[in-house]
Amino acid sequence: MAITARLEQAKGLDRRTSARRKISFVTSLGTSRRYLTIHDLSSTGMLIETAAKLPLFEPVQIDLPEAGSQQAIVVWTSGQFYGCEFQERLSKAAISATLLRSKPRKAEKLLPEAQPVPRARRVKAKAVEHQPYDGTDEKASLTVRLRVIFGSAILLWALIIWAARSLLKIIT
Repeated sequence: MAITARLEQAKGLDRRTSARRKISFVTSLGTSRRYLTIHDLSSTGMLIETAAKLPLFEPVQIDLPEAGSQQAIVVWTSGQFYGCEFQERLSKAAISATLLRSKPRKAEKLLPEAQPVPRARRVKAKAVEHQPYDGTDEKASLTVRLRVIFGSAILLWALIIWAARSLLKIIT
């Protein structure tokens, strides 16, 4: 008895630290004559498709425009699709050059088992897909995020102490 299920990830649980750009870029796999297609790309990782069997957690060399040969680690696999994380962050120039040299891609052809995207969402996705990369959608730096967290914690404790002192004055 087969059970079919559709897994969805809740919004806000995406662990990616940089925005992904949907592309369709064919390049070579290291020095071999094997080719792969990059389906999405960010400064920290990418989704690739290849007929080559890539072992999990093994380094691979991928040729990118303006960046040359880049080393990435295979962090997950699903059939011919592989999620890779770059050893060193890609520059904005390398991402832009790859975007400029890639072919436009249809979202519904990425994974064969994926459900077709409703028409209204497809049009919106295409509008976002062709915007030039300007690097402004990156998350705040670790320093800024830590300052916000510690500042909020200090303000919250000050509020708690003030409320406790006020309550004690009212009681006594």
